[in-house]
Amino acid sequence: MINRKEIIHTLMDYYESAINKHILNVEIMLENPLAFHDHDKFNEAVEAQLDLITESKDRKDALLTVLNYIEEVEPLA
Repeated sequence: MINRKEIIHTLMDYYESAINKHILNVEIMLENPLAFHDHDKFNEAVEAQLDLITESKDRKDALLTVLNYIEEVEPLA
Protein backbone atom coordinates (compact mmCIF):
# COMPACT_ATOMS: atom_id res chain seq x y z
CA MET A 1 0.00 0.00 0.00
CA ILE A 2 1.30 3.44 -0.93
CA ASN A 3 1.71 5.77 2.01
CA ARG A 4 1.62 9.52 2.28
CA LYS A 5 5.41 9.89 2.26
CA GLU A 6 5.71 7.95 -1.01
CA ILE A 7 3.02 10.07 -2.66
CA ILE A 8 4.74 13.30 -1.62
CA HIS A 9 8.12 12.01 -2.77
CA THR A 10 6.67 10.89 -6.10
CA LEU A 11 5.00 14.27 -6.69
CA MET A 12 8.20 16.17 -5.87
CA ASP A 13 10.20 13.90 -8.21
CA TYR A 14 7.59 14.35 -10.94
CA TYR A 15 7.70 18.16 -10.76
CA GLU A 16 11.50 18.22 -10.58
CA SER A 17 11.84 15.91 -13.60
CA ALA A 18 9.32 18.01 -15.56
CA ILE A 19 11.36 21.14 -14.80
CA ASN A 20 14.56 19.43 -15.92
CA LYS A 21 12.91 18.12 -19.09
CA HIS A 22 11.75 21.58 -20.14
CA ILE A 23 15.13 23.13 -19.30
CA LEU A 24 16.77 20.54 -21.52
CA ASN A 25 14.31 21.35 -24.31
CA VAL A 26 15.28 25.04 -24.10
CA GLU A 27 18.98 24.14 -24.12
CA ILE A 28 18.47 22.01 -27.24
CA MET A 29 16.57 24.82 -28.97
CA LEU A 30 19.27 27.34 -28.11
CA GLU A 31 21.96 25.02 -29.47
CA ASN A 32 20.00 24.41 -32.70
CA PRO A 33 18.15 27.63 -33.53
CA LEU A 34 18.37 26.91 -37.25
CA ALA A 35 15.95 24.03 -36.78
CA PHE A 36 13.28 26.75 -36.78
CA HIS A 37 12.95 28.51 -40.11
CA ASP A 38 10.62 31.11 -38.65
CA HIS A 39 12.02 33.30 -35.86
CA ASP A 40 8.56 33.82 -34.40
CA LYS A 41 8.06 30.06 -34.13
CA PHE A 42 11.41 29.77 -32.36
CA ASN A 43 10.45 32.43 -29.83
CA GLU A 44 7.04 30.86 -29.30
CA ALA A 45 8.59 27.43 -28.74
CA VAL A 46 11.07 28.76 -26.18
CA GLU A 47 8.34 30.72 -24.41
CA ALA A 48 6.12 27.63 -24.30
CA GLN A 49 8.90 25.68 -22.59
CA LEU A 50 9.49 28.55 -20.14
CA ASP A 51 5.77 28.55 -19.34
CA LEU A 52 5.92 24.82 -18.64
CA ILE A 53 8.94 25.32 -16.36
CA THR A 54 7.05 28.01 -14.47
CA GLU A 55 3.97 25.81 -14.17
CA SER A 56 5.95 22.89 -12.74
CA LYS A 57 7.86 25.16 -10.34
CA ASP A 58 4.61 26.74 -9.17
CA ARG A 59 3.07 23.33 -8.49
CA LYS A 60 6.17 22.17 -6.63
CA ASP A 61 6.17 25.37 -4.55
CA ALA A 62 2.45 25.00 -3.86
CA LEU A 63 2.97 21.44 -2.63
CA LEU A 64 5.78 22.64 -0.35
CA THR A 65 3.50 25.39 0.98
CA VAL A 66 0.78 22.86 1.77
CA LEU A 67 3.27 20.54 3.47
CA ASN A 68 4.70 23.39 5.56
CA TYR A 69 1.18 24.43 6.57
CA ILE A 70 0.24 20.88 7.53
CA GLU A 71 3.45 20.53 9.52
CA GLU A 72 2.67 23.75 11.44
CA VAL A 73 -0.85 22.61 12.24
CA GLU A 74 -0.04 18.96 12.80
CA PRO A 75 3.71 18.33 13.24
CA LEU A 76 4.98 15.19 11.55
CA ALA A 77 6.60 12.63 13.81
